[in-house]
Amino acid sequence: MKKNSFKRVLSVLLVFSILLSVSAFFAYSAEEQTGYITNDLIRVRTSPTTKLGDANRLIHNGEYVFVNTGDYVTVLETVNSTNGDTANPKWCHIKFKLNGATLEGYITAQYVKIIDDTEVQMPDGVPEIYKEYIENLLKIHPNWNFVFYDTGYDWNELFTTSAQGYVGRSLISYVYPLSYRSTASGCYDWRNDKWIALDSNQWYQANTQTIAYYMDPRNFLNEKYVFMFESLSYDSENHTLAGVQNILKGSFMESAKITTTSGKSITYAEAFIEAAKYSKVSPFHLASRVIQEVGKNGSGSTSGKYSGYQGYYNFYNIGATQGTNPIANGLNFAKTGGSLSTANKKNCMIPWDSQYKAIVGGAYWLGMSYINSVHKQNTLYFQKFNTSNPDSAYFYHQYMGNIMAPASESVSIKNAYKDMGVLENSFTFIIPYYRNMPDEACQLPASNNLNPNNWLESLSVEGYSISFDASKTSYSITVPSTVSSVKVTASAVNSKAKISGTGTISLKEGANTVNVVVTAENSNKRTYTLNITKSAQQKIPLTGISLNKSSISLYIGGTDTLSVSYTPSNTTDSKTVTWTSSNTAVATVSNGKITAKDAGTATITAKVGNFTKTCQVTVISGYKLGDIDADGDVTIADALMIFKYKTGEKTLSELALKAADTDKNGLVELADALRIFKYKSGEISSL
Repeated sequence: MKKNSFKRVLSVLLVFSILLSVSAFFAYSAEEQTGYITNDLIRVRTSPTTKLGDANRLIHNGEYVFVNTGDYVTVLETVNSTNGDTANPKWCHIKFKLNGATLEGYITAQYVKIIDDTEVQMPDGVPEIYKEYIENLLKIHPNWNFVFYDTGYDWNELFTTSAQGYVGRSLISYVYPLSYRSTASGCYDWRNDKWIALDSNQWYQANTQTIAYYMDPRNFLNEKYVFMFESLSYDSENHTLAGVQNILKGSFMESAKITTTSGKSITYAEAFIEAAKYSKVSPFHLASRVIQEVGKNGSGSTSGKYSGYQGYYNFYNIGATQGTNPIANGLNFAKTGGSLSTANKKNCMIPWDSQYKAIVGGAYWLGMSYINSVHKQNTLYFQKFNTSNPDSAYFYHQYMGNIMAPASESVSIKNAYKDMGVLENSFTFIIPYYRNMPDEACQLPASNNLNPNNWLESLSVEGYSISFDASKTSYSITVPSTVSSVKVTASAVNSKAKISGTGTISLKEGANTVNVVVTAENSNKRTYTLNITKSAQQKIPLTGISLNKSSISLYIGGTDTLSVSYTPSNTTDSKTVTWTSSNTAVATVSNGKITAKDAGTATITAKVGNFTKTCQVTVISGYKLGDIDADGDVTIADALMIFKYKTGEKTLSELALKAADTDKNGLVELADALRIFKYKSGEISSL
């Protein structure tokens, strides 16, 4: 007995322990936390292990999914690895957004930093759509300062052809997906299926969706990119020589030396510090801008050996306007100063016939033209998108055409700050705000290199001539009335496009619409319409009409139907009949069907065009036994009406049924019809 009691107690304890474990598990699983990613190109997996290779990589829209530095994620739970993945023991089950879709997956916990959930002191004037982003940044970096700049612009103003949609104003590199490029006029040659390069044969106009993504501050309010909003004024406390050296690592400027105007040999990093002091512009911005413009290995702008401009330098590519030879354009500015006043040429150290003068004098030009100018373009963002100026006529005033430049340069600056260990300093960020911004952050187009061309190269109708112009989508032809079908053929400009709607097309008389649809490789559709008119047949005029009956007798409640015949029967005129009754209290008519209402007479008229025919209707209130059709006489026709009634071919009114009940037994039967036959043959003398 005691042994059984012990077992029962042990069982209860085990069950209680299991319930506690399950309860704890669910409580832990339900506790969602916000985190951010600390490295780039982190693979997202469908299960917590790397041992399955690519088999458990998360795929979305046909592509492997990555998360990158600064991306915010919701951590649903932290779990142990599976499949013996001892190298990555802890994993985070995350939920995150990608191009508008909400996805879930697993990444190793080492690349996720949980954001402390403590409350932060939010700055004044934070727009509602920015609050979540600013709160997360302040939880990570409480010393950062945020200022919100109301540009006064409506969001939808920014993408017109006079703003960022202006051809050549917002450029994307050739290395990025075709789906990012604009196909607007001047950006893409539809007839020849070619993209139009707008700078150095390597830069193309970005489409509206791509521009919207890079203009939407929410996409960059994270640790990786937020420095595109940093104030670019020189700050001697934060902008140190060591920081510049970090930015220059791996570039042609890392350890090389140049000569100052006084003949002193200094490093490039020291030159940028001197440039910052002279121009009041951040040396981090200056160093990053040079790498952004000429690359880590430099270019013809920095070699001093460019043909026709030997001995001249332009580190910031100032004046390197778009065209067939932007480097030459920039070096010409370095040599002459362009339209600068004499005073400004002196301030900018024109000509730039040394690396030092190009760096320091170019920095002054940047400060004078952008950062310290009336345009107030004192962030990387505003230098690309000049929305800090209230006059939209100055949208053109931008330092770079590269739409990605602010993001790229901000990463270099952030990394330099990180290497210096000063990320917790009191940086100030100026965040632009626009009226009527979308509720959700704008997304990039789906990444693909699928051809967008949905134009036709040719369109023809066999046996007929059309003046085809691929830019026009509507054509009209007329064919004879004897043509029953036509053969439509077409070919697309791009071989990967699909065409539907061609082949042998049956025609009806009059108007026919044939839609030839071209579906591009990227699924965009364009419809070409053929309006084919089949000539009308020879007109055959109507010369008269007739009715199947000229007079009808009915009992009250009875019905009969009139039909119209046309002369000639193949007339092409309208055959629409208008029916009227001279006395609707006696008889009504609808589509030729007459209904007897009350005793009396009425004239039913059928009218087609200018022709009319009439039928006299007599409605009888009483009934005569055997006279089922109410014509006043008992005939074989009355007997036949009984047969039709019995087979369901005809209905009879109440009085007609009484007339049909010739044997007066209360039923209408074939025997009643037989009595009529006997009466007519004289076999019986009366009904």
